[in-house]
Amino acid sequence: MKVLESWNLHRWKGVLISFIFLISGTLLVGQTNDINGIPLIKNFSKNEVKSNAKVFDISQSENGEVFFATPEALITFDGHIWDRYAEKNKTDLRDVLFVSDQEIYTSGHGGFGVWSRNSFGRLTYKSLFYKTPTKEAPLLPVFNNIIKIENRIYFQSFQQIYVYDTLKKSIEIIYAAKGFINMFVVDGKLLVQDSYLGLYEIKGIRKFLIEGTKNHFIEIINVLKDNDGLLIATKNNGFWELINEKMEKKSWSINAVFKKNLINDAIQYNEKSFLVGSLRDGVYLISKQGKVLSKINKDQGISNNSIRKVFKDNNDNVWVATEGGLSYIEWNSNLKFISDKRSEFGTVFSSFLKDSILYLGTNQGLFKKNIKTTNSKPILLDNSVEQIWQIFETDGQILIGGHKGVFKLERNRLRTVHLEGGAWTFRIHPKFSDLMYVGFYSGLAVFKKINGEWRFLKKFENFGESSRFLEFDSNNQAWVAHPSKGYYRLKLSNDGLFIDTVDFYGVSNPAVDTFAYFTKIDDNLVFYNPAGFFVYNALDDSFSKADYPQRVFEGLKNIYFIKQYENLFWYSTDRSVGYIQRNRGEFKKVQSPFYSVWDRNLKDFNNFNRLNDELYGINIEDGFAIYSYKENSNYSSAQIPVLKSIDAISFKDTVRVSLQSLDRITIPYENNNLKITIALPNLPFGSSRAVQYRLKGFQEQWSQKEDFSEIYFAGLDPGDYDLEIKSILDVNKTSQSIIVPITIIQPWYLHNITKVTYVVFFFLTFYVYSVYLRNKNKKYVTRLKEIEQQRRQRQKEKYELEKLVSDKELLLLKEKNLNVEIKKKSSALASSTLNNIKKNELLSDIIKDVNNIDKELLNVALHYPIKKIIKKINSHLKDKEDWLTFELHFRNSHSQFFENLRNAHPDLSSNEIKLSAYLKLNLSSKEIASLMHVAITSVEQSRYRLRKKMKLRKDDSLSQYIQNF
Repeated sequence: MKVLESWNLHRWKGVLISFIFLISGTLLVGQTNDINGIPLIKNFSKNEVKSNAKVFDISQSENGEVFFATPEALITFDGHIWDRYAEKNKTDLRDVLFVSDQEIYTSGHGGFGVWSRNSFGRLTYKSLFYKTPTKEAPLLPVFNNIIKIENRIYFQSFQQIYVYDTLKKSIEIIYAAKGFINMFVVDGKLLVQDSYLGLYEIKGIRKFLIEGTKNHFIEIINVLKDNDGLLIATKNNGFWELINEKMEKKSWSINAVFKKNLINDAIQYNEKSFLVGSLRDGVYLISKQGKVLSKINKDQGISNNSIRKVFKDNNDNVWVATEGGLSYIEWNSNLKFISDKRSEFGTVFSSFLKDSILYLGTNQGLFKKNIKTTNSKPILLDNSVEQIWQIFETDGQILIGGHKGVFKLERNRLRTVHLEGGAWTFRIHPKFSDLMYVGFYSGLAVFKKINGEWRFLKKFENFGESSRFLEFDSNNQAWVAHPSKGYYRLKLSNDGLFIDTVDFYGVSNPAVDTFAYFTKIDDNLVFYNPAGFFVYNALDDSFSKADYPQRVFEGLKNIYFIKQYENLFWYSTDRSVGYIQRNRGEFKKVQSPFYSVWDRNLKDFNNFNRLNDELYGINIEDGFAIYSYKENSNYSSAQIPVLKSIDAISFKDTVRVSLQSLDRITIPYENNNLKITIALPNLPFGSSRAVQYRLKGFQEQWSQKEDFSEIYFAGLDPGDYDLEIKSILDVNKTSQSIIVPITIIQPWYLHNITKVTYVVFFFLTFYVYSVYLRNKNKKYVTRLKEIEQQRRQRQKEKYELEKLVSDKELLLLKEKNLNVEIKKKSSALASSTLNNIKKNELLSDIIKDVNNIDKELLNVALHYPIKKIIKKINSHLKDKEDWLTFELHFRNSHSQFFENLRNAHPDLSSNEIKLSAYLKLNLSSKEIASLMHVAITSVEQSRYRLRKKMKLRKDDSLSQYIQNF
């Protein structure tokens, strides 16, 4: 009996231990991240959203446009453009509900209303209820929930629920007993929690208590549909269930986490899972059994850990309103990421998955990451090893090619196999499985497996080219591609240990161009470069076109890398990444899922590694992408573009065209510059938004495919056009085109009636003008005759004028000669006067000298002769001939002087006339005294008397007065 009890005890202990391990394992699995890593995350800044306020609620239209309720405005986003709509103090919003373009309901501080889209694509607001604050009632109700049931719209505040009937346009009110905490809809039923009294169902405008929910002191965040009843998410007490009119807390271990981190929002994600937005630790994706399938918080890339609102969009991707802004999580995507945002492991060049351990060869070394561990980070295995180029698995051994050489991975450590600068790649000999070739920075080396270990044998001395691209052809000959040079064919010896010959095929070969690469397609070596796809013919040592690869990769240009895995052909170009799926001779190109990494691909350093049957690793600049391939994956379809607006622009103004009817848009000729705004709001962010357009009647060819939201046409001629726009999701995957008929109206001056008027006016003008010309010709002939007479008269007058000019010139010449003569005479007068002055001064000096001699000699006998000489000299000083000569020269120079002087002063004496003549010449009193042979005082007295006779004032100048004669 004791033995049986002991056995039973051990058995129950074993069961208990097994149960504990089972629960622990379940929790571990439940709390791990998705094996495929973190989905694409896009954070939007406040500048992008055009709002500094928090987002309280999110809604979406059928075509994908997203609406955000914020305290500042209603914000819209169409995939390209953010727009905001504010209505004074009535757009402090807390909730938004899109019903249709004519029914977009919002509610918030003080009231609620409805927005509708007008014919120009803009939203206009109509208030349905607004309480104006007063002094007696300053507090305003806050409406933070909107639900539509049939023709009724329910707006919930804390005290009331306002019910707006869309048919009757009337409002009824449901009052709370204590206070409405939250309102929900489940399977078309409207539920509301009245404080902590219980959960009620509202039918019409009446509320009915749901049995089993009374007096539960929990704040309900949402009520979700469960298999057996209702699943209730609470603020701070985890998840509960309501089954058979009884509420019980779920026995989920995750409830402890939610009790700590609190739940701000919870929604149904799909039939098998829920999304939970926590207050403190991001967003959780949990199964219906309470297992954590994934968790995204700030460490994984969203803007903030505090989540206000979680919203699932039309593509099953998630918008998250956080305390720090707005984030988008592309949860419904086969492409996930291991991102290196903090440069923790660097750029990945190679990868390898072994069980749950993912090995990453990067520019910083070799890292490992356990993909079964929550939020595990890549761990560096050996800090002495630098750049890793290749992780190569053969016969269960993992070899590493890096910057320093070749290594072997054993028990998470790197063991040196061979140190040699730069091991690019590994290839096993097609014939000898114990021979391996390694392409190095400077040549090619051969390794041999000895006793299960790879040993370095030799490096080929007769080939030193960088061997990053190495392959064997069907003849067991090695080929090396150098992208910028061409191809090398290495003819090996029969034992594979020597290079017999090296042949080079460079750009001089018509089948070779720069960017030269090769790949294996169905085990055949195919060469490709901008010149095309080729195969090598060993018989005639030439390249020939490869038709099959050309058909597989038709439409792709500038291909850097190709890797085949059965019916999948992975490739990268200078602008894209994708694969081609082969199915019975048909080829489907898939690019759109990889749009987010197009600009981050490593071009010819790309390496597409198959990690397992479904997972493929893609190297990108800032981390590693993991793609989950499923043969029948339902990728996003190409969305028909949405026409947002058409602006007709002129030099004076811009006219917004009405979109109410698109049968035919008519635009005035003056506004013939068009700006068309389009959107693709229903596409995930990770998808290409490329579009093409053509304007039939203007350009028949489709435009280049590019990402843009605005199309411009300048200066369109009058006429009818058809604008066609389509989106392009993949190489051969396009949407249905939207067609916008446009007519540029002819200006009034080009209408048919106006043209007839132009013709009539032309002929009438022609007739009038011909009559006018005849009359004009007659007048012209008459005028010519008059002109001829006038010309002859002018010639005559001209001749006479020329004669007068000649006469005038002759007179001027004579006058000039007279002036010259006068100048000569004036010069002679001046010279004569100067000579007389000098002569008189000399004679006066002689008289003085003779008188002095007479006095000094005291000889009476000489006195008389001396007196006689002095007398003779004095008589000469008083010689009238000198005056007559002076007067003659003076009259020649100043012919009218004496006559004018006598006319003005007839009472002047001859001496006064002489004095005036001397003053006319501007002579000084001393010079005048010398000429007149008188004392200077006599001259001054004579001047004084002359002034009196001429009646000059004291301040008048005598000389200046005489100069005027």
